[in-house]
Amino acid sequence: MISKIKEHCGIVGIHNVPDAPRIVYETLKFLQHRGQESAGITFLDKDRLSTVKGLGLVEDALDPIILKSSNFSIGHVRYSTTGRGVIDEAQPLSDGKIALAFNGTIPNYINYNVRIDTEFIYEVLKNQEDIRQGIRKLVDVADGGYSLVVLTNKGELIGLRDPKGFRPLVLGKLGSGYIIASEDSAIRQLGGIVIRDVKPGEMIYIKNGSIESEIVARDEVHFCSFEYIYFSRADSIIDGVSVYRARVRLGEILAENHPAKADIVVPVPESSVPIALGFSRKSGIPLEYGLVRTSVSKRSFIMPSQDKRESIVEEKFGVVGEVVRNKKIILIDDSIVRGTTMKKLVKLIRENGASEIHVRIGSPMIRYPCYMGIDFPNKKELIANDKNEMEIAKSIGADSVEYLSIDEMIKAIGRQDLCHACFSGMYPLKHSYDFSKLSVSMKG
Repeated sequence: MISKIKEHCGIVGIHNVPDAPRIVYETLKFLQHRGQESAGITFLDKDRLSTVKGLGLVEDALDPIILKSSNFSIGHVRYSTTGRGVIDEAQPLSDGKIALAFNGTIPNYINYNVRIDTEFIYEVLKNQEDIRQGIRKLVDVADGGYSLVVLTNKGELIGLRDPKGFRPLVLGKLGSGYIIASEDSAIRQLGGIVIRDVKPGEMIYIKNGSIESEIVARDEVHFCSFEYIYFSRADSIIDGVSVYRARVRLGEILAENHPAKADIVVPVPESSVPIALGFSRKSGIPLEYGLVRTSVSKRSFIMPSQDKRESIVEEKFGVVGEVVRNKKIILIDDSIVRGTTMKKLVKLIRENGASEIHVRIGSPMIRYPCYMGIDFPNKKELIANDKNEMEIAKSIGADSVEYLSIDEMIKAIGRQDLCHACFSGMYPLKHSYDFSKLSVSMKG
């Protein structure tokens, strides 16, 4: 059976910086929000690449004490939809000569004799004498959304962003060397200098302290809207657009076009807080923290299986009873995917005495699977697939539910080149994919 893999992860590569593996370790903690299932680090040890990896959060999966001194290293935190949580699928993937860390999905890997798309990338790269030629070949044959970093035993560091620019990737300066990472916020938190975003279709090649740039392929850009809505850190800036500012605007437009009479606005921490702030400012309804997120909680959306998601929801939220009691509440969240979290939250808030709960969502209705790296594997799991807003409200126990439209979302984020396939069903890919049937059909 073909493994159903989607990788929405965090990646980092460091070139010519003393103690690079330990810096990668710290960077992975700054990117922990992008993946909680496993973590791994590869570093150059003399003329061979060594890899350490484990399951769970970075501090549980990796022991920094065993990391050797090296000036060259890459790392990865993983989120997938396999539900397997096995160490052999953790990254980086390496044979001692080439190591790669990958963020995204390449659906047409199922046409090749490999288990997962990361193996597909590795097979393409290892069969080319020159790593740059391998990257060119990969871009030519791969269909999907991805960014990746590659390290070789020659000390070469490569960063690549797919031609449609689905996933973010950033180049920075760190001391005497360079860093490539999923988000600029991690580079700044390390004390590094952000140089620029890697361009869609661009390969960054670094060797001996020298950088070469090549646009390997050009295509129409379709950046993942969910990076702004949920995945990226609020203090990140992607392609010149502030994630925080985009989320505030989502809330402002939500208040303008989807109001409700209420006493307070309550955000679902953490990614929806700027959305709730924008809603509160525009509507004039005060913002209150009626929900408290525990400090040890994980992001339930990126847990690999439904039973784990449900158990995490029970653990991660507390309700401030005196805030919600006898109040009409506008409950703000960034999205509703399966409805698991929202249904439980509405129930918890009602049990603490809220008189009305009006749910407002800072994204459009998620109706379709994603084939570019988000965990929307099939339509049956999506609560909006076969329900309208009134039916969703009834299903989750809310008094009302309203979402942004696709046009409202685009206006709020301020980019016309967004991918909205999970909302519209319009996939900017060469092929269409149905993982539930494990089939691929040509779109032309």
